[in-house]
Amino acid sequence: NEKCYNSAVILVPNQPSVVYHKRALWGWDQENFEIAEEKGIFEIEGLKIGVRICFEVRFPEYFRELYREHTDLNIILFYDVFKYDDLERYNLIKSHIRTRAVENVCHTLTVNTISPYQTAPTGLYDKSGRILGELERNQEKLFMYNLMIEEPDFGERGRIQISDMLQ
Repeated sequence: NEKCYNSAVILVPNQPSVVYHKRALWGWDQENFEIAEEKGIFEIEGLKIGVRICFEVRFPEYFRELYREHTDLNIILFYDVFKYDDLERYNLIKSHIRTRAVENVCHTLTVNTISPYQTAPTGLYDKSGRILGELERNQEKLFMYNLMIEEPDFGERGRIQISDMLQ
């Protein structure tokens, strides 16, 4: 319809595809893409999964939407690179990722390109922001992890209880 979006298309066998359009647009994105209102939530084998794109990691509101939908895993798709190696930016974005995992008591998987220099990680973080697995920066690798969704621990239950009271 003559509109362009910065989108993620999720393909799940034997299910209709799910499309999510990035909403936190700035700079080049804002000049070239439209905003839409998809939730970015899909299911695979009983797991409810939320998707967000790149810059949205800096806005807790986009992840709080997923919390209210009770997602089991949130995925953040990045194309966050820079022309030189910027470890400080990498660590800043990683702290946003870990904070989103903690705030929303949800496992968080991130995927980023590697070239020229990564400024966001590819990895998996648990519901308390702990690193379950993370690929080496700027190296092409395949990330695999057998994720088991477990009942919340004591601290996670406390964050859920308080968050639900604040809703």
